[in-house]
Amino acid sequence: MKCIVCNNDIRIDSLKQLFALQPILLCNNCSKNLIPKSIEVLYEDNEWIRTVIDKLNRGDIVLTKILKNRLQKTLLKKRATKSKIKIIEADENLPYPWLEILLDSIELNSKEEDSESIIVTVYKQKNANHQVAIIS
Repeated sequence: MKCIVCNNDIRIDSLKQLFALQPILLCNNCSKNLIPKSIEVLYEDNEWIRTVIDKLNRGDIVLTKILKNRLQKTLLKKRATKSKIKIIEADENLPYPWLEILLDSIELNSKEEDSESIIVTVYKQKNANHQVAIIS
């Protein structure tokens, strides 16, 4: 198996990795840099995650797999529905709207609840309530 970010071989180090239901996406070096932060900002801002976002902005859509599980869990905790989500992409001139593609791949509750609108964005927005950002 190859890491989807750096293309290095992935080394299985534990039984948990060996028997994982989903294939491992990141090598040890890359997985060290994907640091969870909070429910409002998913990951710590670092050079590695900015490189991943840059690759996504250039159209490397396969990298959305890295972000999918955590974003889905966060949106489910916030009881988000697809109709109440507003997407703010990192740039207007992207070859593919990767954040929209990522959100389309996520299964959310289909029932309309009294949930508030949620902004999903790459970079945390100032003066925005009820948002989920990839990084700050």
